[in-house]
Amino acid sequence: MKLTRNWFIVLLIGWPVLFGLGFWNGEVVWIAATGFGVTLSAYYEQQLSKLDKETNVTIRAAVNQSLVTWFGMGLMLMFIIAVFFFDEPRVPLLDTIYLVLGIGLTLNGLFIRSAYRDELSDTSNVIRH
Repeated sequence: MKLTRNWFIVLLIGWPVLFGLGFWNGEVVWIAATGFGVTLSAYYEQQLSKLDKETNVTIRAAVNQSLVTWFGMGLMLMFIIAVFFFDEPRVPLLDTIYLVLGIGLTLNGLFIRSAYRDELSDTSNVIRH
């Protein structure tokens, strides 16, 4: 299934609205965060597939490296804050999975977007007078 630009815009508006309304039911909040991440990641993965194979591989490697770095540091920071400052040795597993998946996919989509736009605006082969 292809995510068109119109559906992308509708989902980008819909997920934050669902997130805001979800404060009445906590489970919907985390599903909305995950859905937002899936939407961003899927759309920009499609955009990335339009580029040639070598550029695609280079961008994916850079995105994966950035994503792993952010995830490692972020999870360590969250663990330190949750365990030491809030004295919370246990966290709800399902909520944590939704939140980590949503943040991870959102970061993935944003990193791909950044690299994709940098690639499109690459002016290294432009002749200037």
